[in-house]
Amino acid sequence: MDAKAVTRVRVGEVALPRGDPGRKVGRMPGPVPPRVTEHEVHVVGLDPRHDGVRIAQLSDIHVGNLTPPSHIRAAITAANNAKPDLILLTGDYVCWKRSEVAQAAEQLAGLQAPRVLAVLGNHDYFVWGAGVRSALERNGYEVLRNQTTVASVRGAPLTMVGIDDPVTRHDDLDAAFAGAPEGPRIVLCHAPDRAPQIAARGADLIMSGHTHGGQMFVKGITDRIMKRVGLKFRRGFYEVGEGAAKSQLYVTPGVGFSGVTRRFGEGTHAECAVITLRRAEREQTIRAAG
Repeated sequence: MDAKAVTRVRVGEVALPRGDPGRKVGRMPGPVPPRVTEHEVHVVGLDPRHDGVRIAQLSDIHVGNLTPPSHIRAAITAANNAKPDLILLTGDYVCWKRSEVAQAAEQLAGLQAPRVLAVLGNHDYFVWGAGVRSALERNGYEVLRNQTTVASVRGAPLTMVGIDDPVTRHDDLDAAFAGAPEGPRIVLCHAPDRAPQIAARGADLIMSGHTHGGQMFVKGITDRIMKRVGLKFRRGFYEVGEGAAKSQLYVTPGVGFSGVTRRFGEGTHAECAVITLRRAEREQTIRAAG
């Protein structure tokens, strides 16, 4: 694909409402609420009508006893306040228990955008993939299982590709890209380490989660541990692919918690990521990237 991305970052905060039940007198304060991170991604060949399109991403929400409902609702509110044209959900809505599926249906309700698209993550399949999918669909969210959909955004078609979870080997790139139109493509995939193979199929922006940014990041230690278990992309933007088949990958630290209710260290802050698409010509992008 011709389209490449160059980014600028602007960061804002979203606060929990007063009276947050996760913060009780005499107890340790609840987790720091998700922040909003704003990014601009420049895409070659983007339809002029898509210049300024806003996409909100939530990932790794992990409904359960480690992620307070108020924390999740703060993320939902942040996504809605961004006034996005699309909301993308990139997996791991639960932790380990089937009882969390019903909780997820309730706690993830209320996202507001013309279309809310989702893919599943490894924890969803560890728990109950069909149940998690049904919980999302009951809220009107569309779960993509190795398939392409074309979203009408601001009066123009935008190709969206959903890759099912690679960690549990539910991904099928042939099926996902079958019939995908030429032109800019945005891809949802829970696990970022599938990104080089996705880029080879033709993608302009790949949006992933899975890593929590390391969740507890200690420089020189966390990176070595992630590398040892085969995780190459921790958080933020990366250029992946080779030659003409290059893509921008964005890895969000996500929202919730796994293992412990703690996040600390660079790049681990819980977030709602908001990406604004910008039209760019090839020459402009090459100059900016060089």
